[in-house]
Amino acid sequence: MADKIYCGNAKIRTTQFGDVTQLSLSTDDINKIVGHMKSEKLTWVNINVKEKREPVQGKPTHYLEVDTWKPDPNYKQDEGVKLNSQEAEGDGLPF
Repeated sequence: MADKIYCGNAKIRTTQFGDVTQLSLSTDDINKIVGHMKSEKLTWVNINVKEKREPVQGKPTHYLEVDTWKPDPNYKQDEGVKLNSQEAEGDGLPF
């Protein structure tokens, strides 16, 4: 499992127009994201906004983490498709 990459924080603010999630990123945070993208040869990245377990009044309530999930290269999706097509050919009974 890859090391977690934390990058910035967030705070939910209540305004006259409803709740707004404000993200805060520093230059170091941006550099971490760009570094990860370059090392993995990515053209885009997903960032998860996660709620802190023990938020403190007046401080950021959420933190940001780069999603480093990768699909399993050994997973064979075609096998599931074959199974479904075989079931469709039968009478629909599991036995």
